[in-house]
Amino acid sequence: MAADSAEKARALEQCERDLDLAIERLVNLRLDPEHDAAPDINGDAIRHAPAAAAVPVPSGGGTISHAEWVERLMTEMASAADAGDARARAARFLEDFGASVAAACAERHGAALWENAILKKAVRLQHRLDREKAAANRELQERVRSLEADKYALSVHLRRARPQGGSMSGRFHPEVF
Repeated sequence: MAADSAEKARALEQCERDLDLAIERLVNLRLDPEHDAAPDINGDAIRHAPAAAAVPVPSGGGTISHAEWVERLMTEMASAADAGDARARAARFLEDFGASVAAACAERHGAALWENAILKKAVRLQHRLDREKAAANRELQERVRSLEADKYALSVHLRRARPQGGSMSGRFHPEVF
């Protein structure tokens, strides 16, 4: 876990000034095995995943597609001896299916929480960068105002220092000026 945090921190440091790159690197790290199947931030994995695929089975492990669930239900119902047995088999099947759906939802919830954490870090990073840029901008504006005031003061002093005629004649040596 500490190595995962170090890798995440290193990815954030490498991309400090580029928010999109930081998000992309963190998503591509996929450090936790439970998050290997997590969808991308933009949801492409959810849109491109087969709709009938992969609902984990709590008792047997692995995943079962929708067609396999239907086949399993048909097998259970066909092997029932009477209505009472069919009800018991249907109840057991529904419990397995419900547990499978709950496990899939928990996995997606975990992936969403992980992505949410990445987005929160990205927003904090962007907010910090915006504050730094605003502070630098204020500092530059202040410097510009100061330089403009200095320029005005120097131009006033220069006008006062010049003789009224505007020429450099008189006591000034022409080669010096």
